[in-house]
Amino acid sequence: MDESKESRRATADEFGGDPSVRAMRGVFSALEAAQKKFLMELGVPPFDHRLRRWRERALALFEASWARSARGGLPLTETEAGALYVHCLGNIMAREGMDVPPEVFPGSEEVRKILREVLP
Repeated sequence: MDESKESRRATADEFGGDPSVRAMRGVFSALEAAQKKFLMELGVPPFDHRLRRWRERALALFEASWARSARGGLPLTETEAGALYVHCLGNIMAREGMDVPPEVFPGSEEVRKILREVLP
């Protein structure tokens, strides 16, 4: 690889060495994996026109839940963060009339506790 390509690659990911950036990338990866599995189990196609609206609302709920968790001293693992997002997404989908059976949600008492505090 020539020097200019190597330089561009280093510049493109200048934050990759930061531990907090790596941690957040792990969280985002967990969110994506949990969402993909959840939607597949529900039989929702990846290009369903309702997904954008559901995801936007679920993200807002997830961010509020994540913040509540952090303020309450309940740090979440990557897996728990994925479970929290799936619960948020499923809640939004159910509110809009989608059948979301309880057994498709990942089990985590920490996540349920957080959601009980955030959801009306």
